[in-house]
Amino acid sequence: MFAVGGDIMWMLGVVALLLYWAAFAALGYVSRGNLNLKDADHWSDWIHHPEHASGSMGEALRYVLHGPRLSVRIVSRRFDEVRLQVLSAVDRRLLVVNTLVAAAPLCGLLGTVTGILGMFSALAKGGGKAGMTGVANGMQEALITTQTGLTIALPGLFIALVVKGKRDEIAAALVRIESLILTTRFPQSTPPH
Repeated sequence: MFAVGGDIMWMLGVVALLLYWAAFAALGYVSRGNLNLKDADHWSDWIHHPEHASGSMGEALRYVLHGPRLSVRIVSRRFDEVRLQVLSAVDRRLLVVNTLVAAAPLCGLLGTVTGILGMFSALAKGGGKAGMTGVANGMQEALITTQTGLTIALPGLFIALVVKGKRDEIAAALVRIESLILTTRFPQSTPPH
């Protein structure tokens, strides 16, 4: 099958390798650590004793809550920095994955064009068995590269959606713990509901 698709199959192979390497790296990045809601039952203790917090959430809390003169403004600004650092790292990875997801069908389309050009070339050379074989080979190349491009892109798209969902979970966890810190450490500064 690889040889039937022509030279474009090499390009599709490279795109597939890059795509799945980037996609699984992004999935691993958002899956490790505890910047999520799974340790939410420990947050109250961690807010009052950041040194007890573990993992990425512990690092974030120790950064946000360090220093003797904390204020709502300082905590909010530090959380903005944490959010910017963590979420932009995920967004950069998603950008690479989404670009490669878009590139795979386009490479397949390029194979379609080269296959159709091969068909026209075979038709121009004349009829007979050799001409029909050239048309069939061109048609086969056109179809196999399109199919391969789509087959590469679809799983990458699903992995990107999973990474995006985990990114949103991280963002929600950071907002939730920031809110919890602001309401427990600075109750007088919190507006009434």
